[in-house]
Amino acid sequence: MSLSRRPLERGRVLLLLLVLLLAVGVGAGRAWLQGEVARSQVLARVKPMLESRLGPVRIGDDFHIGWSGTVTLGPVELPGTRPEGPPVVRISRVTVHLRRRALLSGHVEASRVVLAGVQVEAGPRGQEVWALVERVRQLRQNRRPSPVSSERVLREPPELELRDVRLAFERHGRVEWGPLSARVRRTGATEAAQWEATAELPGGGSAVLSVQPGEPGMSGTLQGRGIPAGPLLSLAELPWRMEGGTLEGEVRVDATGTTFSGAMTGLTVSNPQLAPEPVGPLSFSAEGRVHWDLRTKHVKLESLRLTVGERREARVEVRGEVTWSGEPHFSVRAELQPLSFEQAMAALPAALVPGTELARLEGQFQASLALSGPILQRRDWEVKAKLDLSELKQSARAGPLHWLREPFEYRPLTADGRGRALLIGPSNPAYLPLAEIPHRLVRAVLRSEDAAFWTHRGFDFDSLRDILLAPADDKVRGGSTLTQQLAKNLFLSREKTYTRKVKEAFLTLGLEVSVPKERLLEVYLNIIEWGPGLHGIGEAARHYFGKDARELSIRESAFLATIIPNPVRYHVYCSRGALSDIWTKHVNDLLAVLHEGGDLTGTEYQEALTAPLVFTGHPGSQPPADEETPIRALVPGRD
Repeated sequence: MSLSRRPLERGRVLLLLLVLLLAVGVGAGRAWLQGEVARSQVLARVKPMLESRLGPVRIGDDFHIGWSGTVTLGPVELPGTRPEGPPVVRISRVTVHLRRRALLSGHVEASRVVLAGVQVEAGPRGQEVWALVERVRQLRQNRRPSPVSSERVLREPPELELRDVRLAFERHGRVEWGPLSARVRRTGATEAAQWEATAELPGGGSAVLSVQPGEPGMSGTLQGRGIPAGPLLSLAELPWRMEGGTLEGEVRVDATGTTFSGAMTGLTVSNPQLAPEPVGPLSFSAEGRVHWDLRTKHVKLESLRLTVGERREARVEVRGEVTWSGEPHFSVRAELQPLSFEQAMAALPAALVPGTELARLEGQFQASLALSGPILQRRDWEVKAKLDLSELKQSARAGPLHWLREPFEYRPLTADGRGRALLIGPSNPAYLPLAEIPHRLVRAVLRSEDAAFWTHRGFDFDSLRDILLAPADDKVRGGSTLTQQLAKNLFLSREKTYTRKVKEAFLTLGLEVSVPKERLLEVYLNIIEWGPGLHGIGEAARHYFGKDARELSIRESAFLATIIPNPVRYHVYCSRGALSDIWTKHVNDLLAVLHEGGDLTGTEYQEALTAPLVFTGHPGSQPPADEETPIRALVPGRD
């Protein structure tokens, strides 16, 4: 090579070095570092090479070569998809530390590359980052591979260091996570090289990722220690605000599968619209193994154990598999391991526990849920659920809810608190024992509210199946069982929050194991609201029809069953004197359900359809004009 061509070659090699360092974080080149390289010449070479790998790039004016063997460049910006928006990536300063021993021998090799002040603007739902990834992927596919001289093969890749990295997301406003720092380096001989990345996370905590070659492929391990969970989870688009909490975990990946374990402790979640107060501290853990065989297109969840509570009191075991050799199919089975009420209370934060009385229930309960079917055909999924309360029932007769078996005083909840006292027992003239309530009324209420009452254990899993299998755009209304409604009326407020629903679930279990079904139904019919200030079937029959509840007709019984979901709103029909055409059809629909279910004979059904429905104080009134009133569509057994 002639002396006249050496400066030009040296510049080209140095430019290639800088491009590789900026584009992929590693790289080195060989050049003679003698004299000055003009800034304009360097930037003229660097920018097009970067753009061939990353797309549009903006490079600032900061560029110099230090006497200590460093090259500095910046700022570097990768524009996003929005012209008016910020760059998707902005690096304030890139510093390349050169190996001095290599320089003395006429080589240019990087020992360390530092990216400082890195700002990533992910955009709404991370769209900007995904657009950048797709852009780089397409550029790589379109770029023709070029032979690389053996002189340019890396002897030892440089260490990559990132400082002051901040990630910004748009989640109902701008959310920023950072700063974090990270370091990437290769260790070991070339034949058995191992890449290791370490990161110091915002607020404390660290993560270590190691990747190494092997047979039949690469393997790696990711470990996290003392990671602040709340700020990390807040990056996801969730309806809850996450605070506090610490995350620890490890994930090992090899050519045949993944083994993982992790635990989260001390997490508090809050959302005033979904819970009246913050819920916490929460503690979870998970550990398991996933095996895959991509050749046969099969993935198997060999084991997964989920636990809740600091002492992991509540445990769920999960297994499943997915195949896609033909039509994709899946199967998964989850089993709640035997759990006592005392353990359940200990596993949950106080905001989810309905008092401490239930902890005195002795014995354990367990449950299971199995799903299977073609992944893309939700209507064809098979759902099986089971709740076993047999052990609890043996010991609950003298438990904390045994008082419900005897007469008791009930104060219904009103807007001002608990209302007037109602005696649920024979001393109340409006009270009716179950045996004296008309059979057709009982059947109408059960058909409308909870057709599976006599067979379920407090929860209607058939309703759950309907919710799971309905198309995503269907409006499915899941109704509470009669026992759930009773738990809410007896013990809880009417606020529609997740914390109330959790308390309701535990109270429902307590009622099911402590009180016979017949008594639950009797109490329900004697305390539920049938109109403003009306509680119990005895008061309802007198108010609406001026008669004893024992004398209610089939059509009157059907009407009373239809107003249970919102008796205050539907009370308007009594004040008007007659039903609208829309509500008349609603009552007739329930009569049809009773007939189809065998609760009414053909003659009884026809007579009920034409029977008069005259409200107290409004004989012969004409029905009001039809309204746009929300009406539940009745299907056999559900609301």
